[in-house]
Amino acid sequence: MNPTNKTYDELMMSYLEGQCREEEALSLLSWIAESEEHQAQFESFKAVWELTSFPMPEIESINVDAALDAVNEKIDEQENHETITVQMPWLRRNFKYVSSAAAAVIVALFIGFLVVKPNSTVTLASADWNTEEPYFLPDETSVTFFDDSKISHPKHFGNDGRSVNFEGTARFDVTKDEARPFVIHCNGMDVEVLGTSFLLNAEKNGERYFLDLYTGKVKMTTFDQKGHAVTEMEVNPGERGVWNPAQGELKTMCYSEVKEEELMTEHVLVFDNETLSKIVEALEYIYKVEIDLAESCASKKLTARFSDEESIEDVLETIALVSEVTVTKADNVYRIL
Repeated sequence: MNPTNKTYDELMMSYLEGQCREEEALSLLSWIAESEEHQAQFESFKAVWELTSFPMPEIESINVDAALDAVNEKIDEQENHETITVQMPWLRRNFKYVSSAAAAVIVALFIGFLVVKPNSTVTLASADWNTEEPYFLPDETSVTFFDDSKISHPKHFGNDGRSVNFEGTARFDVTKDEARPFVIHCNGMDVEVLGTSFLLNAEKNGERYFLDLYTGKVKMTTFDQKGHAVTEMEVNPGERGVWNPAQGELKTMCYSEVKEEELMTEHVLVFDNETLSKIVEALEYIYKVEIDLAESCASKKLTARFSDEESIEDVLETIALVSEVTVTKADNVYRIL
């Protein structure tokens, strides 16, 4: 069954967006040969193409013979049909005699018109999106926005890589694709990943950018005003990568350092569904104490908020109550059982 006009319109639209496969081009070439009306549509597309400055693509991979065979088969099928009584247009009547070189030009022109069109760009602000729902990029990477954020990305990622522009704060869960690294451009800093999840705070004109890595591994790179790479470093799970544009400083912070800074700057210490092993690590670093955590309690999780006015005894008392554990102290060592 031949595709309907609506289907061809949808195909044309997808081609204009930069998506083109050889078999689709051959099908459309056959469709063009059917009538003067189809030829006119092709000529209008051709006229638009001629106004662009894009170079002609290489056509070595195009199977010209297959194109001619497909069109000739369609012509023979129509000519042998008893109910066809209308006169065939010139291109239809003479297509069998068009040389392979001419067919190559037609196919190349059509492929060139469709393939070299620039990929359209999508720009989305968090204000225009339900931030309770993740936003999915073309490769199924999910982006969960926080606060005022904006992302720009191609409507379709090419084979050479995946690249987006971003400012604001969001959690990224990147689809793994080792052949196509995922790169986030953030006003002078790039974050490159293969497949991972992390929270990125890159507010435009902010005093510093930071990235909290949950899984996988990422590389952070900073650039000067001329676009030359200046410094780069890798961030591992549980670490925070921090870039200070004013000082030109790029560094990593461990979990304990992040929590200490949180307590100093915000005067609160927040644990969000965190394991006791991580919490104990932070408490030892911040309060300069020794805590012996039983292995059976290490995987217990806790969500809690403590102020900077609370002592280590206050914090451990709350942990004991909420997590249903026992806290004791002997020889200046706290034990959680």
